Amino acid sequence: MYLPTTRLFACLLLTLAAPPMTAQTDSAGVPIITARTPLWGPGEGWTIGDEPLVRIGALDGAPEHQLDGVVGTVRLSGGDIVIGEWTTGELRRYDGEGNLVWRVAGDGEGPGEHRFLGVVGRLPGDSLVTFDHGLYRVQVFAPGGEAVRTMRVEHPGRGFGPGGIVGLSERHLVLTLTDQRGEAPPPGVARWPEIDILALSLDDGSMRTVMDVPGREVYMFREGGQVGNYTYTFGKGPRYAVSGGRLALADTERFSVRSIALDDGSATWILRRSEPAREVTSEHVEAYAELMASLIVGREGMSEDAAEAVKNNAHQDPMASTLPVLHTLHLDAVGNLWVEPYSLPGADIAPFQVYSPSGAWLGAVAMPSGLSLEAGRLRLGSGPKSGFEIGDDYILGVWRDELDVEYVRLYALEK
Repeated sequence: MYLPTTRLFACLLLTLAAPPMTAQTDSAGVPIITARTPLWGPGEGWTIGDEPLVRIGALDGAPEHQLDGVVGTVRLSGGDIVIGEWTTGELRRYDGEGNLVWRVAGDGEGPGEHRFLGVVGRLPGDSLVTFDHGLYRVQVFAPGGEAVRTMRVEHPGRGFGPGGIVGLSERHLVLTLTDQRGEAPPPGVARWPEIDILALSLDDGSMRTVMDVPGREVYMFREGGQVGNYTYTFGKGPRYAVSGGRLALADTERFSVRSIALDDGSATWILRRSEPAREVTSEHVEAYAELMASLIVGREGMSEDAAEAVKNNAHQDPMASTLPVLHTLHLDAVGNLWVEPYSLPGADIAPFQVYSPSGAWLGAVAMPSGLSLEAGRLRLGSGPKSGFEIGDDYILGVWRDELDVEYVRLYALEK
């Protein structure tokens, strides 16, 4: 339930004994909320149903029911589900029983095709929006699957396209762009390059900058006059989520989430928790190395020896001494903020911490085993995202079984 800021402060004044949160304002008058304890007590809170209401996918059978590389899942107003695959460039619509209704698009550069499908979203009226990372273009599809509009995405004045997609909010596609022009930082750990958060109007194609944020941590090096960077394992960086005209923005260096109005980039509140930094242990390093090696096993021409070499090299990768404070952010259909805590690489996802639209810490919701929030098996927080949607009364996303087979599942969210 949404609590306006004035009502939120009134509630805080009534809870003087061991308040679950405190509030103050910064110099600009922005409310700063410090969450201390969850409002849900033992046995209270929301849960997710034990069995999926809809299950799409199969180990064997008809091709339209075999999934590989799902990057988008959306539920339409009537209950049908549309998925998108980066491996095929296809969009597929299934009914509420999991039966195929239509399949369109595919791999290519023509109208309605995708070279590297990265995002699937839904507009009011059940039109669909896709973003192609290979062609830097947005396409709009009618509810029946017909491609009705194509829009090339290019940053004004820079001549190149975005690097990532945050999500769809109302009739804007929110995306990120990194600019590596200018002098690179000296060797060592750096937050580079800076990231622009942009809003693309799906009505007229105009693009504006919402705000700039520091980039992710990388390890800079110079060799033979060349400048480059390595991935900085367990490095810190920005995380985002968007919905309903609002951007949730955090940096994984500390627990501080800002709620940003997309129309003008102003902060409406800041949510904080006193979360001490956790040290990286040998268990974390070993889990990371095992994950890197597991990505090699099974590839054509790759042997167990090659996987072992990757594992050994992973132990030597530049890495931070402390863990990020969180892994991902999500906003549901009614504005609640879902925060995924950081967990061991390759492990099941920890219960999400849920906060109301006003920043009140509600409690935790455990996810069914196998939920996948990034495409493929790499769970380091910065890879291409798989489709995941939190509705008012459902959870829709991609799950993997013990054989690493993909399924799209819809679960009831019971409040």
